[in-house]
Amino acid sequence: MSTGSPSAYLLWAVLSVAFFWFMILHLWSYDRFKCLRWNSGRQPGAFKRVMTYSYFATVPLIMVFSVAISALKYQEGFLALPDGTIMPRPFELWKANHLRWMLPLYFILSIAWGLELVTHLEELTFWLFLLHQGPNKREWFHSWEFRMWYIGSLTAVVALPLTTLTKRHDLNRCEAWIFLGGSAAGTFTTICFLYVLARFPGFIRGVKAEGADPDVVVRLSTFYHLNCIRVLFRFFFTAPLLTLALDGLTDRRLAVVSSSFWTDLLFMMGGIGCIISSAITLLIFFPRSLTTEAGYKAQQDSKVHSSAISELPQYERHESPLPSPKSDRARTPMSAFRLSDGPQPDGGFPLDAETHTSRVRLPW
Repeated sequence: MSTGSPSAYLLWAVLSVAFFWFMILHLWSYDRFKCLRWNSGRQPGAFKRVMTYSYFATVPLIMVFSVAISALKYQEGFLALPDGTIMPRPFELWKANHLRWMLPLYFILSIAWGLELVTHLEELTFWLFLLHQGPNKREWFHSWEFRMWYIGSLTAVVALPLTTLTKRHDLNRCEAWIFLGGSAAGTFTTICFLYVLARFPGFIRGVKAEGADPDVVVRLSTFYHLNCIRVLFRFFFTAPLLTLALDGLTDRRLAVVSSSFWTDLLFMMGGIGCIISSAITLLIFFPRSLTTEAGYKAQQDSKVHSSAISELPQYERHESPLPSPKSDRARTPMSAFRLSDGPQPDGGFPLDAETHTSRVRLPW
């Protein structure tokens, strides 16, 4: 796996630095970084802080890894073989002061990938919880979806760094093992998300049939289309890196990655897919409203239509866009869905778990 060229890692570095500054500017325009405070929002809690900080810790970690390894790759340069082939210099020929940085960088990569899996697994389990809610009132913390999230999250944040630790004596394959674990778990999560996307149009039709506010339907539709695009780029992120990992761990090299061209192409595809999918995640979790920022407030319909057809959880948008599947109030029909015109001082992660009922709101 040490065959990745300096230019391939440089692309990762450029994209990660660009996305980091995009995230900073976006959050400044969103609420002047208020969403990063521990006690932000109407119902601050430890659970939503875990989701917020796990997402934002991933970006600088990936940036540090990609910038550092691309700098080391360029300092080591290339190796010309007798048959005229030019390849990046393998680890066996690296200078000792450069090689000693690789293990810490692999730990940074594994931690970042584990935190990234925590965020996307939380999204998947939340929407599974929502789509499976039905007429029976369930509690998020007692649901199988929540158990699936915390078991998967603990596995991700422990297994990937542990993989790096156990494979530290074989740096040539250490990166391949990290890529294998992270991309396999990411691919599985993305495939499962296809089920959510398949069910989501029917969910939107149900919301419309219950007479929900148009703004709610528009936001749900926007969420659906953005996630269709993100799932595509998630596959662009995980599938190429999974191919590289499998090739690096097999004795017989696959034909598709036997050349530096295909190796660099897969590395670059993985980097592009990672950054674009992460950028879409940022836009979904922390959506800016240009209408609200311009000072325009649409008139709200004061009538609340009654309906006994649906027993799905209530969606509301309060001043805290970090929603909670738990509240002490009883659920109301979909026709009572509404959006407020107030500012959004907090992030749009789907869950804010401080109380213990099954009320959920829009993740924006």
